[in-house]
Amino acid sequence: MSTLCVLAAPSLLASKPLTDRLRAETPKEFDIVLGSEIEDFKDVIDGAKSRDEVSMLWWFAKKELVEGFMASASVGERVRWMHSGSAGVEHLLAVDAVKNHSAPLSNGKGAFSASLGEWGVFACMYFAKRVDVMRKAQSERRWIREHVGMIEGKRMCVVGYGDIGAHVASRAKAMGMHVDAVRRSPEKTSANDSSVERVVSFAEINDAVKDADYVVVALPATPETEKMINADVLRSMKPSSVLINVGRGSTVDEDALVDALRDKTIAGAALDVFAVEPLPSNHAFYGMENVLISFHCADLTADYHDLALDCFIENATNVVKGQPLTHVVDKALGY
Repeated sequence: MSTLCVLAAPSLLASKPLTDRLRAETPKEFDIVLGSEIEDFKDVIDGAKSRDEVSMLWWFAKKELVEGFMASASVGERVRWMHSGSAGVEHLLAVDAVKNHSAPLSNGKGAFSASLGEWGVFACMYFAKRVDVMRKAQSERRWIREHVGMIEGKRMCVVGYGDIGAHVASRAKAMGMHVDAVRRSPEKTSANDSSVERVVSFAEINDAVKDADYVVVALPATPETEKMINADVLRSMKPSSVLINVGRGSTVDEDALVDALRDKTIAGAALDVFAVEPLPSNHAFYGMENVLISFHCADLTADYHDLALDCFIENATNVVKGQPLTHVVDKALGY
Protein backbone atom coordinates (compact mmCIF):
# COMPACT_ATOMS: atom_id res chain seq x y z
CA MET A 1 0.00 0.00 0.00
CA SER A 2 1.21 3.50 -0.86
CA THR A 3 0.19 6.40 1.33
CA LEU A 4 -0.79 9.58 -0.49
CA CYS A 5 -0.20 12.60 1.73
CA VAL A 6 -2.23 15.59 0.59
CA LEU A 7 -0.74 18.78 2.01
CA ALA A 8 -3.66 21.15 1.61
CA ALA A 9 -4.64 24.72 2.28
CA PRO A 10 -7.30 24.79 5.04
CA SER A 11 -9.91 26.24 2.68
CA LEU A 12 -9.47 23.36 0.24
CA LEU A 13 -9.51 20.81 3.02
CA ALA A 14 -12.88 22.23 4.01
CA SER A 15 -14.27 21.91 0.47
CA LYS A 16 -16.32 18.72 0.53
CA PRO A 17 -16.87 18.54 -3.26
CA LEU A 18 -13.11 18.65 -3.86
CA THR A 19 -12.14 16.22 -1.11
CA ASP A 20 -14.95 13.86 -2.14
CA ARG A 21 -13.74 13.91 -5.73
CA LEU A 22 -10.14 13.38 -4.64
CA ARG A 23 -11.14 10.30 -2.66
CA ALA A 24 -13.45 8.98 -5.37
CA GLU A 25 -11.15 9.38 -8.38
CA THR A 26 -7.68 8.74 -6.96
CA PRO A 27 -6.75 5.10 -7.68
CA LYS A 28 -7.65 2.82 -4.78
CA GLU A 29 -4.04 1.68 -4.52
CA PHE A 30 -3.38 4.92 -2.60
CA ASP A 31 -4.32 5.27 1.07
CA ILE A 32 -5.17 8.97 1.31
CA VAL A 33 -4.21 11.16 4.27
CA LEU A 34 -5.32 14.78 4.05
CA GLY A 35 -4.11 17.57 6.28
CA SER A 36 -3.22 21.22 6.67
CA GLU A 37 -1.11 20.85 9.84
CA ILE A 38 1.90 18.65 10.55
CA GLU A 39 -0.05 16.85 13.30
CA ASP A 40 -2.41 15.51 10.63
CA PHE A 41 0.43 13.35 9.30
CA LYS A 42 1.63 11.92 12.60
CA ASP A 43 0.73 8.35 11.62
CA VAL A 44 2.74 8.70 8.42
CA ILE A 45 5.78 10.17 10.17
CA ASP A 46 6.10 7.87 13.18
CA GLY A 47 2.88 5.92 13.61
CA ALA A 48 0.90 3.11 12.05
CA LYS A 49 1.74 4.20 8.48
CA SER A 50 5.42 4.87 9.12
CA ARG A 51 6.57 1.97 6.91
CA ASP A 52 4.42 2.75 3.87
CA GLU A 53 5.75 4.11 0.61
CA VAL A 54 4.79 7.79 0.39
CA SER A 55 3.54 10.06 -2.40
CA MET A 56 2.96 13.75 -1.77
CA LEU A 57 0.38 16.05 -3.35
CA TRP A 58 1.00 19.73 -2.67
CA TRP A 59 -2.51 21.14 -2.63
CA PHE A 60 -1.69 24.82 -2.06
CA ALA A 61 -0.46 24.30 1.51
CA LYS A 62 1.74 26.77 3.37
CA LYS A 63 5.49 26.40 2.98
CA GLU A 64 5.97 25.60 6.67
CA LEU A 65 3.89 22.45 6.32
CA VAL A 66 6.00 21.21 3.41
CA GLU A 67 9.18 21.94 5.33
CA GLY A 68 7.93 20.16 8.43
CA PHE A 69 6.69 17.16 6.48
CA MET A 70 9.87 16.70 4.45
CA ALA A 71 12.11 17.34 7.48
CA SER A 72 11.29 13.88 8.82
CA ALA A 73 14.04 11.47 7.82
CA SER A 74 11.46 8.70 7.92
CA VAL A 75 9.30 10.45 5.33
CA GLY A 76 12.19 11.51 3.13
CA GLU A 77 13.40 7.95 2.76
CA ARG A 78 9.96 6.75 1.64
CA VAL A 79 8.81 9.46 -0.79
CA ARG A 80 8.57 8.05 -4.31
CA TRP A 81 6.66 10.80 -6.12
CA MET A 82 5.64 14.42 -5.55
CA HIS A 83 3.06 16.48 -7.41
CA SER A 84 2.32 20.21 -7.38
CA GLY A 85 -1.30 21.26 -7.85
CA SER A 86 -0.10 24.41 -9.58
CA ALA A 87 2.03 24.76 -12.70
CA GLY A 88 4.53 27.00 -10.93
CA VAL A 89 6.82 25.09 -8.57
CA GLU A 90 9.08 27.78 -7.11
CA HIS A 91 7.25 27.44 -3.77
CA LEU A 92 8.21 23.76 -3.56
CA LEU A 93 11.72 24.10 -4.93
CA ALA A 94 12.37 26.72 -2.24
CA VAL A 95 12.33 23.76 0.17
CA ASP A 96 15.74 22.10 -0.11
CA ALA A 97 14.38 18.72 0.95
CA VAL A 98 12.09 18.82 -2.09
CA LYS A 99 14.56 20.27 -4.58
CA ASN A 100 17.33 17.84 -3.65
CA HIS A 101 15.14 14.76 -3.36
CA SER A 102 15.57 12.00 -5.92
CA ALA A 103 11.82 11.46 -6.31
CA PRO A 104 10.26 12.96 -9.46
CA LEU A 105 8.15 16.08 -9.14
CA SER A 106 5.26 16.57 -11.57
CA ASN A 107 3.03 19.62 -11.82
CA GLY A 108 -0.25 21.02 -13.09
CA LYS A 109 1.19 22.25 -16.38
CA GLY A 110 -1.56 23.02 -18.87
CA ALA A 111 -4.38 23.17 -16.35
CA PHE A 112 -4.70 26.95 -16.51
CA SER A 113 -3.17 27.75 -19.89
CA ALA A 114 -6.47 28.27 -21.71
CA SER A 115 -7.75 30.90 -19.27
CA LEU A 116 -4.39 32.69 -19.26
CA GLY A 117 -4.33 32.54 -23.05
CA GLU A 118 -7.66 34.34 -23.13
CA TRP A 119 -6.55 36.90 -20.59
CA GLY A 120 -3.39 37.68 -22.55
CA VAL A 121 -5.46 38.63 -25.58
CA PHE A 122 -8.05 40.42 -23.45
CA ALA A 123 -5.30 42.61 -22.00
CA CYS A 124 -4.26 43.62 -25.52
CA MET A 125 -7.85 44.54 -26.33
CA TYR A 126 -8.29 46.42 -23.04
CA PHE A 127 -5.64 48.90 -24.11
CA ALA A 128 -6.47 48.90 -27.82
CA LYS A 129 -10.14 49.63 -27.18
CA ARG A 130 -9.33 52.21 -24.50
CA VAL A 131 -11.60 50.57 -21.96
CA ASP A 132 -10.14 52.68 -19.15
CA VAL A 133 -11.15 55.89 -20.93
CA MET A 134 -14.67 54.59 -21.57
CA ARG A 135 -15.14 53.44 -17.97
CA LYS A 136 -13.90 56.76 -16.60
CA ALA A 137 -16.32 58.71 -18.78
CA GLN A 138 -19.15 56.39 -17.76
CA SER A 139 -18.38 56.88 -14.06
CA GLU A 140 -18.46 60.66 -14.64
CA ARG A 141 -21.71 60.40 -16.68
CA ARG A 142 -20.00 62.02 -19.67
CA TRP A 143 -20.75 61.15 -23.30
CA ILE A 144 -17.51 60.92 -25.30
CA ARG A 145 -16.46 59.99 -28.82
CA GLU A 146 -12.95 58.55 -28.91
CA HIS A 147 -10.91 56.68 -31.48
CA VAL A 148 -10.20 53.03 -30.60
CA GLY A 149 -7.55 50.71 -31.93
CA MET A 150 -7.44 47.22 -33.46
CA ILE A 151 -5.23 44.33 -32.43
CA GLU A 152 -5.52 42.79 -35.89
CA GLY A 153 -2.24 43.41 -37.69
CA LYS A 154 -0.40 44.32 -34.50
CA ARG A 155 2.72 42.50 -33.36
CA MET A 156 2.99 40.52 -30.14
CA CYS A 157 6.19 39.17 -28.60
CA VAL A 158 5.70 36.31 -26.15
CA VAL A 159 8.57 35.99 -23.70
CA GLY A 160 8.51 32.46 -22.30
CA TYR A 161 7.08 30.19 -24.97
CA GLY A 162 5.92 27.26 -22.90
CA ASP A 163 2.37 25.99 -22.58
CA ILE A 164 0.91 29.30 -21.40
CA GLY A 165 2.82 31.32 -23.96
CA ALA A 166 1.67 29.00 -26.74
CA HIS A 167 -1.97 29.40 -25.68
CA VAL A 168 -1.62 33.19 -25.77
CA ALA A 169 0.07 33.02 -29.18
CA SER A 170 -2.54 30.77 -30.79
CA ARG A 171 -5.35 33.08 -29.70
CA ALA A 172 -3.47 36.18 -30.80
CA LYS A 173 -2.82 34.60 -34.20
CA ALA A 174 -6.52 33.78 -34.52
CA MET A 175 -7.27 37.47 -33.93
CA GLY A 176 -4.99 38.45 -36.81
CA MET A 177 -1.90 39.40 -34.82
CA HIS A 178 1.69 38.69 -35.83
CA VAL A 179 3.46 36.77 -33.08
CA ASP A 180 7.15 36.36 -32.24
CA ALA A 181 8.47 34.44 -29.26
CA VAL A 182 11.48 34.35 -26.96
CA ARG A 183 12.35 31.13 -25.18
CA ARG A 184 15.27 29.42 -23.49
CA SER A 185 15.55 26.74 -26.17
CA PRO A 186 14.17 27.95 -29.54
CA GLU A 187 15.02 24.58 -31.09
CA LYS A 188 12.23 23.00 -29.03
CA THR A 189 9.63 24.86 -31.10
CA SER A 190 7.77 22.52 -33.42
CA ALA A 191 8.30 23.06 -37.14
CA ASN A 192 4.51 22.74 -37.43
CA ASP A 193 3.81 25.59 -35.02
CA SER A 194 1.90 28.08 -37.15
CA SER A 195 1.22 30.54 -34.31
CA VAL A 196 4.65 32.17 -34.32
CA GLU A 197 6.62 33.78 -37.11
CA ARG A 198 9.96 33.89 -35.32
CA VAL A 199 11.39 32.27 -32.17
CA VAL A 200 14.66 33.48 -30.66
CA SER A 201 16.70 32.82 -27.52
CA PHE A 202 16.78 34.80 -24.29
CA ALA A 203 20.00 36.44 -25.47
CA GLU A 204 18.05 38.16 -28.25
CA ILE A 205 15.23 39.53 -26.12
CA ASN A 206 16.07 43.21 -26.60
CA ASP A 207 15.91 42.88 -30.37
CA ALA A 208 12.77 40.72 -30.20
CA VAL A 209 10.71 43.26 -28.26
CA LYS A 210 11.68 46.40 -30.21
CA ASP A 211 8.95 46.12 -32.84
CA ALA A 212 6.26 44.60 -30.59
CA ASP A 213 3.06 46.42 -29.80
CA TYR A 214 2.41 43.99 -26.94
CA VAL A 215 5.01 42.06 -24.96
CA VAL A 216 3.46 39.14 -23.08
CA VAL A 217 5.59 37.66 -20.32
CA ALA A 218 4.83 34.00 -19.52
CA LEU A 219 8.05 33.01 -17.79
CA PRO A 220 8.43 30.66 -14.83
CA ALA A 221 10.16 31.85 -11.66
CA THR A 222 13.75 30.61 -11.81
CA PRO A 223 17.16 32.11 -11.01
CA GLU A 224 17.69 32.55 -14.76
CA THR A 225 14.47 34.53 -15.26
CA GLU A 226 14.77 36.74 -12.17
CA LYS A 227 14.11 40.33 -13.33
CA MET A 228 14.65 39.32 -16.94
CA ILE A 229 12.31 42.15 -17.92
CA ASN A 230 14.64 44.89 -16.74
CA ALA A 231 15.25 48.53 -17.59
CA ASP A 232 17.21 47.62 -20.73
CA VAL A 233 14.38 45.48 -22.07
CA LEU A 234 11.81 48.16 -21.26
CA ARG A 235 13.89 50.80 -23.04
CA SER A 236 14.04 48.53 -26.07
CA MET A 237 10.24 48.53 -26.33
CA LYS A 238 8.29 51.10 -28.34
CA PRO A 239 6.77 54.09 -26.45
CA SER A 240 3.35 52.87 -27.66
CA SER A 241 3.84 49.30 -26.46
CA VAL A 242 2.20 47.50 -23.54
CA LEU A 243 3.75 44.94 -21.18
CA ILE A 244 1.52 42.05 -20.06
CA ASN A 245 2.64 39.62 -17.34
CA VAL A 246 0.83 36.30 -16.90
CA GLY A 247 3.87 34.35 -15.69
CA ARG A 248 5.53 35.17 -12.39
CA GLY A 249 6.09 38.54 -10.74
CA SER A 250 9.76 37.88 -10.01
CA THR A 251 10.54 37.95 -13.73
CA VAL A 252 9.92 41.71 -13.96
CA ASP A 253 12.02 44.42 -12.34
CA GLU A 254 9.06 46.26 -10.85
CA ASP A 255 11.03 49.38 -9.89
CA ALA A 256 12.22 49.70 -13.48
CA LEU A 257 8.67 49.13 -14.70
CA VAL A 258 7.27 51.87 -12.46
CA ASP A 259 9.86 54.27 -13.87
CA ALA A 260 9.10 53.21 -17.45
CA LEU A 261 5.38 53.76 -16.94
CA ARG A 262 5.84 57.15 -15.28
CA ASP A 263 8.31 58.33 -17.91
CA LYS A 264 6.13 57.01 -20.77
CA THR A 265 8.97 54.78 -21.92
CA ILE A 266 6.12 52.35 -22.57
CA ALA A 267 2.41 53.07 -22.81
CA GLY A 268 1.01 50.69 -20.23
CA ALA A 269 1.08 47.40 -18.38
CA ALA A 270 -1.39 44.65 -17.56
CA LEU A 271 -0.17 42.76 -14.51
CA ASP A 272 -1.63 39.59 -13.09
CA VAL A 273 1.35 38.63 -10.93
CA PHE A 274 3.74 40.47 -8.65
CA ALA A 275 7.06 39.96 -6.87
CA VAL A 276 5.24 40.22 -3.52
CA GLU A 277 1.69 38.98 -3.19
CA PRO A 278 -0.63 40.35 -2.01
CA LEU A 279 0.66 43.53 -3.62
CA PRO A 280 1.24 46.03 -0.76
CA SER A 281 -1.51 48.64 -0.58
CA ASN A 282 1.01 51.47 -0.88
CA HIS A 283 2.55 50.20 -4.11
CA ALA A 284 2.78 52.68 -6.98
CA PHE A 285 0.96 50.34 -9.39
CA TYR A 286 -2.37 50.95 -7.65
CA GLY A 287 -2.38 54.63 -8.50
CA MET A 288 -1.24 54.40 -12.11
CA GLU A 289 -3.91 55.00 -14.75
CA ASN A 290 -1.91 53.14 -17.38
CA VAL A 291 -1.80 49.90 -15.33
CA LEU A 292 -4.39 47.13 -15.29
CA ILE A 293 -4.16 44.92 -12.20
CA SER A 294 -5.92 41.53 -12.06
CA PHE A 295 -4.71 40.34 -8.63
CA HIS A 296 -3.42 36.91 -9.76
CA CYS A 297 -6.99 36.07 -10.77
CA ALA A 298 -6.53 35.76 -14.54
CA ASP A 299 -6.76 31.97 -14.32
CA LEU A 300 -8.99 31.74 -11.24
CA THR A 301 -11.99 30.23 -13.02
CA ALA A 302 -14.80 28.48 -11.16
CA ASP A 303 -13.27 25.11 -12.07
CA TYR A 304 -9.69 26.12 -11.20
CA HIS A 305 -9.14 23.45 -8.55
CA ASP A 306 -10.94 20.78 -10.56
CA LEU A 307 -8.61 21.44 -13.48
CA ALA A 308 -5.65 21.07 -11.13
CA LEU A 309 -7.14 17.84 -9.80
CA ASP A 310 -7.47 16.49 -13.35
CA CYS A 311 -3.69 16.73 -13.78
CA PHE A 312 -3.03 14.99 -10.49
CA ILE A 313 -5.46 12.13 -11.11
CA GLU A 314 -3.94 11.53 -14.54
CA ASN A 315 -0.49 11.12 -13.02
CA ALA A 316 -1.71 9.09 -10.04
CA THR A 317 -3.20 6.68 -12.57
CA ASN A 318 0.11 6.60 -14.45
CA VAL A 319 1.94 5.71 -11.23
CA VAL A 320 -0.39 2.80 -10.51
CA LYS A 321 -0.17 1.49 -14.08
CA GLY A 322 3.60 1.84 -14.21
CA GLN A 323 3.37 4.35 -17.04
CA PRO A 324 5.58 7.46 -17.43
CA LEU A 325 4.56 10.58 -15.55
CA THR A 326 3.46 13.60 -17.55
CA HIS A 327 4.73 17.14 -16.92
CA VAL A 328 7.80 16.16 -14.91
CA VAL A 329 9.68 19.17 -13.55
CA ASP A 330 13.37 19.66 -14.23
CA LYS A 331 14.35 20.68 -10.71
CA ALA A 332 17.64 22.17 -11.90
CA LEU A 333 15.88 24.48 -14.37
CA GLY A 334 12.95 25.19 -12.04
CA TYR A 335 10.09 24.24 -14.37
